[in-house]
Amino acid sequence: MPINYCLLPRSTAPHDPNARWLVYASGQSRRTVTVRDIALHIHEHNSPFSVGTIVGLLEDAQQCIAEHLAQGDRVDMQSLGAFFTTISSSGAPSAEEFTTEHIRSVNLRWQPTREMRQRIQREPLVEVPTRQALRKAKQESKQRLDDELA
Repeated sequence: MPINYCLLPRSTAPHDPNARWLVYASGQSRRTVTVRDIALHIHEHNSPFSVGTIVGLLEDAQQCIAEHLAQGDRVDMQSLGAFFTTISSSGAPSAEEFTTEHIRSVNLRWQPTREMRQRIQREPLVEVPTRQALRKAKQESKQRLDDELA
């Protein structure tokens, strides 16, 4: 399956009204796949386990990964890659003056394996309309139908 993208204009300096605008590619998801969808996909690849068993395993894995991350562990999922946390904070004048108030967020990160990155990089790319363009086309089509029926 190809990887979808659309083209969007973006300012090179968002806070500067006189900044140059360039067109960038932006990834577009085809759909959202759930844990159940993944379980069904695994099951369809001749897994001896039922969809319910696979869903349970995936949900248990998610819970265990979250617990380890909360304990400060890095979770290596072998061929999938590794999950870990990072922290975003504002600076303090000194270590003595730093408090947890300086911490803005704890971020979840994923570092894919080289094989995972290479597999995705080999996929073909297809340009698709933006979601806004699709909504507009749908509204125009609906309006034309309404006009024809009136």
